[in-house]
Amino acid sequence: MKPSIVQVVSLAFGAGLIVNFTGGMSSPVFFLLFLPMLFAVQGGRSRVGVGISILNLVFALWLTFTQQHTSKGIAEGMGIAASFPSIGAVASILHRQLEHRYHALHNENGELSSLLDMSQMMESAFDLDMTLNLVLLNVQKISGCQVCAVYLKTDESDVVELKAASGPRDRGELMTSIPLGDARFDDWSAADTSSFHDRMVGLYVPHAKLALETSQSALLSLDPNCKAFACLPLNCVEGFLGMLFVGFYRTDPLSSGNLARLEQLAARAAFPLHRVMLQQGFQSMAFVDSKTGLDNYRQFEKTLHGEVTRADRYGHRLSLIVLDIDHFKNFNDTYGHPAGDALLAQLAVVLRDSLRGVDKPSRFGGEEFTVICPETGKEEAHVIAERIRRNVEECVFILPPTTGDATEHVVSVTASLGLATYPPDARTASDLLKCADAALYLAKSSGRNAVRARETAETPSLLT
Repeated sequence: MKPSIVQVVSLAFGAGLIVNFTGGMSSPVFFLLFLPMLFAVQGGRSRVGVGISILNLVFALWLTFTQQHTSKGIAEGMGIAASFPSIGAVASILHRQLEHRYHALHNENGELSSLLDMSQMMESAFDLDMTLNLVLLNVQKISGCQVCAVYLKTDESDVVELKAASGPRDRGELMTSIPLGDARFDDWSAADTSSFHDRMVGLYVPHAKLALETSQSALLSLDPNCKAFACLPLNCVEGFLGMLFVGFYRTDPLSSGNLARLEQLAARAAFPLHRVMLQQGFQSMAFVDSKTGLDNYRQFEKTLHGEVTRADRYGHRLSLIVLDIDHFKNFNDTYGHPAGDALLAQLAVVLRDSLRGVDKPSRFGGEEFTVICPETGKEEAHVIAERIRRNVEECVFILPPTTGDATEHVVSVTASLGLATYPPDARTASDLLKCADAALYLAKSSGRNAVRARETAETPSLLT
């Protein structure tokens, strides 16, 4: 709270009276003359404090020449008098510096608090899309950029791919991917993690057109409409995740402080991004068969129930195909289980290549596979199943060398398939699976390497 001018002047007048009536220049409470000046400066009234110091100077000179008679006493009095404006000026300068430092710390605290809030928001995100959107939102809030994009490294590739972007509707198309070797500018590289333990150093190009005259970096072509941009690596303790592109439609838009805040945000965003990417990987492991890369039984059940519910709601047809490799046990006994695993992986590729984009293949278990065919009637499903059967029969499978034998084995196999359709064959997901499995049983019992549909099955216990 600032002291009023009346308070300061009253304090100065009172101090002067006390000093004057207690001995003047030789008063034991002469120091009281400094208090009003310091009080005013500390309260933020530097001009009032300096003014009081000048009045004290005049007062001290008056006391010196009215009470001192020796030249030594006059010199001492003039020295004391001169101290008032000096101390007033120094106190005012120190107060301004302290105040400036206080405001800087206050602003820094506010920025750190804002970054903490942003970090907590990103940490609370439960999937990759939500985390990416929060990153884009916070970057725009801090920088006021026109274009913002997140590029992430996928799998073990040396390419970063565009995962999320924001900006005006009329903005140009951003590059969808960029090799890591091209994500560099002069001595700066997106994948350089050498400064991770110090701070995450960002690249700032304030004049993109001028930079084009001396550099052919691919970063300059990410968005040709940007007149300035910044690139910030996204690094975590396990390595490079990707990079953040921040573009502007005007030149030199960022101060050093704003760039530093973007670097801090990039550092904080890397960890929640890494977390949700790991979570996605774990979820993929939970629902994907490791040998074939197809959906596993758990995901198959979930998908089948969902498709049956959707077909029931909209009155659509839905077909299910069940595939079994013929004589797979004999195959494993002859070539070994590693060869059997190789066969399953290659057959999954054949299966994918035989299907439409909407069809959903899964590994049911062992040597059995399933295919969910949405909005597909029995006749169309029979065509799909027959195509699968024919492609498996015509495919040549290459098996890895076995222990003690360095040569590869080339083999052919066949498959039997059964199919059923919702709703004529079954009204629930479990009944549809039973009907398709019954049709598969008939295909195998009738000679294998065949396709059979539900209406040909003769397994009474499965029809009810």
